[in-house]
Amino acid sequence: MRGKTSVSRLLRCDLRCDPWDIAAGLGLLALLVLVAVTFRDYGISNDEEVQHVYGAKLIDWYRSGFADGSAFTYKNLYLYGGLFDMAAVALAPLLPFDPYETRHLLCALTGVAGIAVVWGLARRLAGPRAGLLAGLLLALCGPWYGGMFNHTKDVPFAVLMMAAVALLARLAGQMPKPRLGTVVGFGAIAGLALGIRVGALLLAGYAVAALAGWVLAGWWLAEGATAARLREAGRGALRLLPALPVAYGLMALFWPWSVLEPLNPLRALADFSHFHYPIRTLLGGTEYWMYEVPRSYLAWYLGIKLPLVLLAAAALGLLTLPVILRRDRPAAEGGTARIVGHGLVALAALFPVAWFTLTHAPGYTAIRHFLFVLPPLAVLGGIGLDRLLGRCGDWRVGVSQRSGRGLSMAVPAGLALALVLGREAAVLESLHPDEYVYFNELVGGVAGAVRNYDVDYWANSLPEAVEDLSEVIAAEEARTHRHRTYSVAVCAEPLAFEKLAPANMRWVSDWTRADFFVAPTQEDCDTLMNGPAVAEVERDGALLAVVKDLRKQDLRNPGEPAETVEVARLRTGRQHRHWW
Repeated sequence: MRGKTSVSRLLRCDLRCDPWDIAAGLGLLALLVLVAVTFRDYGISNDEEVQHVYGAKLIDWYRSGFADGSAFTYKNLYLYGGLFDMAAVALAPLLPFDPYETRHLLCALTGVAGIAVVWGLARRLAGPRAGLLAGLLLALCGPWYGGMFNHTKDVPFAVLMMAAVALLARLAGQMPKPRLGTVVGFGAIAGLALGIRVGALLLAGYAVAALAGWVLAGWWLAEGATAARLREAGRGALRLLPALPVAYGLMALFWPWSVLEPLNPLRALADFSHFHYPIRTLLGGTEYWMYEVPRSYLAWYLGIKLPLVLLAAAALGLLTLPVILRRDRPAAEGGTARIVGHGLVALAALFPVAWFTLTHAPGYTAIRHFLFVLPPLAVLGGIGLDRLLGRCGDWRVGVSQRSGRGLSMAVPAGLALALVLGREAAVLESLHPDEYVYFNELVGGVAGAVRNYDVDYWANSLPEAVEDLSEVIAAEEARTHRHRTYSVAVCAEPLAFEKLAPANMRWVSDWTRADFFVAPTQEDCDTLMNGPAVAEVERDGALLAVVKDLRKQDLRNPGEPAETVEVARLRTGRQHRHWW
């Protein structure tokens, strides 16, 4: 009887759950299934090998009793923390996958966790429907979903930054006596974020903004600022101090170089602010050195890389902030936390873009290094769409004079939104597994972006190109009954090819001695060698990669001087996209 009672209570609880929450839970579960089914489809990015080596070297530093310091002289990766890389190296022997497949799985699960954080924060600020819409906007954003699988620094960093903002919003609701658990949690998240990238120092500014926002929100809600509230803010700030040693300890654990000298984090920040590496980037068909991009570089890329529905919804969310201030003013209970939370989300979405623009910072590979602004933009978007649907619910058409009833405009508005989001899902499905190359309609999608913008900068189309080449060779050998080993030149990292290539293919560094040439169209790498194309990788009308047959071909481009193609390739510097 007691068991039956428990089950009935559980069922009643489930029935009382908000349908938007149920939908969000089912969506997160579907994402986890999708990740489990597809994480092996993604290629090895150009940076993953060196990042994996860096993670192993950091672990070796600990294993050697701090004697093996090779991690601190390995290229200049020491400017980054190694949290994700160390975790991936540690997990690799425990899972039945290739180490790079393990990296992709771990990164993708982290990305899904980021979607859950966005849902939770938007739900806290504006309700269950806003939470679901915010999660959908981020999940259906190509740069985020595609990046979840191999942007192994950018996505974990973005998730931690969003989690820190969510905790700051919670702390604002607990002021002037924030709970120790929340304070320690914020310190832990901040330390983990610093264990990936020094840019997490932004969180110190966000914390100051949260305190200032709490004071201003109190003045707004209580009709007048008081010295007592300022003193309470000061006491609350002192209660946040336990977060500092927690953050510093975790930063030291996963980024040990940062504590070898007291000023090392600031040195890293200065280096990132003045990157002058010989890396090219494309913007509107014009090629720039990364340190010469125009101030509009980031805003321009955000405007064409993100779905238009996300951009419009985020703008709507910003426009609703004054409405939220007026609505929450009479409701002091919980109003402060909501006001501060909205302000923090807007700050996290806009400040990095404004900082990049005003300081004229270096930029390359589109929005990769600023993926951490996407979660707060999605939260703003969820709030904006929720507000729009709420207003549409107040409008009715076909109102009867007798009953005063009519069709709520929320129904057609909801259907229209569902169609727009469904279209975004269809676009991502058509791009799979190259979702990160997404561009919106302002440039004609991916087809309009190829050769005009940074598109497949990770050479993620390489696995499909190698698979196509294998089929071409198999068909040829079936006709000729001749079997041999073929040399292949690849305009990408050797590891990415060697992990995929069958036994009858071998990578060669001298392109003039290759039988076949595999290259992405990024930076026109496919034009560096002549030969008939025997296979092409396309997505939505965009050519992402080609396979050329170099046998019995003039390997030089028309009009090219009689120097070896290998020398010409090295001179152009187009093979590598590394920042080191």
